[in-house]
Amino acid sequence: MVHTKNAPRRELSFHCTGCLKEELARIEAAEARGELATTGNWSAGEILDHVAKVWEFSLDGFPPEAKVAFPLQLVARLMKRRFTSGKTLPAGFQAGKGGQYMMPAAGTTTAAGLARLRRVVARLDAGEEMNKPSPAFGALTHDEWMRLHLAHAQLHLGFIRG
Repeated sequence: MVHTKNAPRRELSFHCTGCLKEELARIEAAEARGELATTGNWSAGEILDHVAKVWEFSLDGFPPEAKVAFPLQLVARLMKRRFTSGKTLPAGFQAGKGGQYMMPAAGTTTAAGLARLRRVVARLDAGEEMNKPSPAFGALTHDEWMRLHLAHAQLHLGFIRG
């Protein structure tokens, strides 16, 4: 088990879905060349699946088991600006048992992960807005969700090499 706080990763900067789509094309090309690798605990497909899943929650709503203890809600809401600033999220966070709903499907292929994340991006590019409340942060605007999700993608996709 790799402690991801210290695992090497690339520094990425996504300002829009176009930037993310360019990175997805790079990942797909590396996979086709047989050069894709990760430096964390998940495969590229699992990383992509996780990122897509979390974006889907902000579009479609969170599952009933997505509950955050009140003290953690207070801390999260105090730190909301930091997490929605667009800066890459910190590595090494462990969601614990309560965060199982966010985990990727084990063994997700790169192709399946790419397809799922591209479907989410296509929905956003078509004009759908993220407006579901976060269990941790509460209400977020579409722009806050976008910055949060791009920062989350910067973190996770940084563990993909190739």
